[in-house]
Amino acid sequence: MTQSAPATPGLSKNRAQFLWLSVNVLLVGGVLGTERAVVPLLGRDVYHVAAALALSFIASFGLTKALVNMGAGRWSDSLGRRPLLIAGWLSAIPLVLLLILVHAWWAVIVANVLLGANQGLAWTMTVTAQLDLVRADERGLSMGVNEAMGYLGVALATVAAGLLAAHGHLTTRPFYLAGAIVLVGGVQSVAIIRETHGHVPPAPAAEGVRPFGRILADTTWGHPALSSLTVGGFTNKLADTVAWGLLPLYFASAHESVPVIALLSGIYAGVWGLGQFGTGLWSDRTGRKPLIVAGLLLVGLGLAAMILVTGTVPWAVAAATMGLGMALAYPVLNAAVADVAPPHERGAVLGVYRLWRDGGYAVGGVGLGLLLAAVGMRASLVVVSVLVLAATGFIAWRLPETHRVAAR
Repeated sequence: MTQSAPATPGLSKNRAQFLWLSVNVLLVGGVLGTERAVVPLLGRDVYHVAAALALSFIASFGLTKALVNMGAGRWSDSLGRRPLLIAGWLSAIPLVLLLILVHAWWAVIVANVLLGANQGLAWTMTVTAQLDLVRADERGLSMGVNEAMGYLGVALATVAAGLLAAHGHLTTRPFYLAGAIVLVGGVQSVAIIRETHGHVPPAPAAEGVRPFGRILADTTWGHPALSSLTVGGFTNKLADTVAWGLLPLYFASAHESVPVIALLSGIYAGVWGLGQFGTGLWSDRTGRKPLIVAGLLLVGLGLAAMILVTGTVPWAVAAATMGLGMALAYPVLNAAVADVAPPHERGAVLGVYRLWRDGGYAVGGVGLGLLLAAVGMRASLVVVSVLVLAATGFIAWRLPETHRVAAR
């Protein structure tokens, strides 16, 4: 494994690489953003897929990303972060070609398998690499910047893709934008990003590296903090499945135009992205649990508001409420996992957490499709908002504060 950066953690000592990784995750988010508002409408208006089946692309994305997250986290502890980051960008090349050249719904499903690989490798490696570069008391800041830049990329690309897709261009123009983003991100990863694994201290001789099965079990259910955080991550992505797949169809059923639907999706992702610049740092100073619980509560209330109000402006307020909730909870969940994970197992533990977190997309894509077929859009929104609020109560009860672990 090549190591070209000084193996000393701290943001001030590693500022240049930290900033380049922030640019990289902005581009990673941009690839995802080109699909956020466009693909659900592509299924409905171009390929005439029933609403219940239109969410299958999210299930294919989520299942792939969840499994890749787990593998990438484990492999990065032995192979390094940079090779997997580059592999993530390489997987996006056939994704773009499929969407541009093959105009069929099966191609969208396959492309979203590749999108899951791209996000699971590239975004997971930027998270892990930026955590490598900082001190324990800078983890919240690191995750806030990472997720803020990523979701700022999602927001900007969502709005841009929606504008490009207007007037009958759903099948082509948004994906030319995706191709340009992939080209820039891939070149930057090869030419500028350096390996960060050398910043991680070796395992203490008395501990060693635990078998992966033990890490999987502890993160999933054995460890009170980690298992509670996996519930929070899963809930977070279940709600985001609604925002990605169901809400564009919900707004379209109310005769909103493609640019307006993209704007509403962009408000949600934009508030989520920009808000994270401050929330991660805030959690470094006040603790993780209050922000996680408050954030998930706002997400649940924002979802409920989507049912209770109508009109572009009220929906924009509800979308902003959901985005604020995501901004409070999302980066802090990652920071809390890093608080608890032993440094030499950080990649593996984060990989398992992100397995279950992004499993929310897979379960959400399938489950929401079944709900849509059974009870319709509004009732599906009610069910998910209740699930989010119930999970928030569970986490408030079970999750211990983890920031004391970072402070020791």
